[in-house]
Amino acid sequence: MDRNELPDTKSARVDWVIRAETNQEMRRRYDLWAQDYDGDVGSYEDYLVPYEATKVATRILEKDALILDAGAGTGLVGQALKEAGFHRLIAVDYSEGMLDVARKKQVYETVRQCDLSRPTSFENGSIDCVITCGTTSQMPCASLREFARIVRPGGHVIFAVVPDPWVECGYAEVLSELEAAGKISVKCRGDSFQMLPTTEPEFFCEIWVMDVH
Repeated sequence: MDRNELPDTKSARVDWVIRAETNQEMRRRYDLWAQDYDGDVGSYEDYLVPYEATKVATRILEKDALILDAGAGTGLVGQALKEAGFHRLIAVDYSEGMLDVARKKQVYETVRQCDLSRPTSFENGSIDCVITCGTTSQMPCASLREFARIVRPGGHVIFAVVPDPWVECGYAEVLSELEAAGKISVKCRGDSFQMLPTTEPEFFCEIWVMDVH
């Protein structure tokens, strides 16, 4: 891979990565972006989602909850959770380059490369909560079925939802299927806010909490 492919500005780099046309190309671009990622979107001013999702986690979870950070990237959500007092954290992501950065932060018990479009090795009902941020248009909608499988009954999924991709990428349809089967239900939807105010100000996000049954 050639890091010379990276655009010159952080705004251009964000746009270049999120508009990759295939999962394979997206993973390649994230691998290239990994070393610059935190500098581009690692502050509260640049990327609000990890902090807003952590506020929700603090309200609904015990501090010893086992949390799976799905689409963990370089570990920004894990850092926010750790600072809030959570300590049983697992990271999964499609990009090994991003996870290499996450490992160095030493906030996770386990870090593993994982394709959430397929069944994972996590056992049924083995996780208290899945938290996923910045993934609506980038993670396969089949992941929602996997979250419903691996989260224990009475556990939660905290999902930072971008509304238009939620529908366009198939999540709304999968959620309806899971709700009809009695496996999951939406507990609450947070207020809309700008997720990337300095680079993609037109992108708005809502923090959803789903209960697993």
